[in-house]
Amino acid sequence: MELVPKPEVELPECEVDFVWLVPGQYPDRTVIMIGECKDRGNPRNKGKNSGTIDHHDIENLRRVADALPRRRFDTFIVLAKLCKFTADEIALAGTLNDKYRRRTILLTDRELEPYSFLERTKLECQEINEYVHSAEDLVRATDMIYFNKNHRAEGPSLQLGDSA
Repeated sequence: MELVPKPEVELPECEVDFVWLVPGQYPDRTVIMIGECKDRGNPRNKGKNSGTIDHHDIENLRRVADALPRRRFDTFIVLAKLCKFTADEIALAGTLNDKYRRRTILLTDRELEPYSFLERTKLECQEINEYVHSAEDLVRATDMIYFNKNHRAEGPSLQLGDSA
């Protein structure tokens, strides 16, 4: 989806790979998920189609998400790849959260391929509930896997994107 701001709004013209709207009934807010998707990429290709989420992708998603009024929308940012995230990508993704707002969802082929989003991940991280009922459930799982020091993968056992 190509996004073009109104002339008086200071936002970049950019594209997002998907937008998912979940309408809320009053008093609930509408959930909006915007996302960047990458394939496995070619490691020799350092250009735009390298399969790597970069600072430019993160900043565009941040600015678009921040432009949506929080009183009307619960906005989440989804980063999806068909392979595991690099340490740099995880660090960049972590900057989308702050002390009072957790909104980042990271998905790899491990979450996207099975019927239940987290069934493969649950095999390696028992604290995770494999059943997902909301965007908040995916944010909690992402936080536990990637950002929570008590659960963050130090070795290959919790690295998302590995084959099960």
